[in-house]
Amino acid sequence: MKALKHFLLVYNRRTGETVVQQEFSAADGRQAVRARFQLERELRGQDDTEIVVLTGASLASLQRTHSRYFSGATDRALAAA
Repeated sequence: MKALKHFLLVYNRRTGETVVQQEFSAADGRQAVRARFQLERELRGQDDTEIVVLTGASLASLQRTHSRYFSGATDRALAAA
């Protein structure tokens, strides 16, 4: 069984675009949530923006299980943490 990873995503509801901001190891779940809260503070007021942390074996598996976030363009902004 693959170790789970946490992915910090920024999703634009209006355009359907998703940016994968950062990837965290299974052990860094708390760090992923803290990064999410920081990003929410930075992007406050952008009503079309949704910031989430999704957990899965891979980004490809999340694209299947959470397709809503990946129906538009997807960009990997940062490398793994």
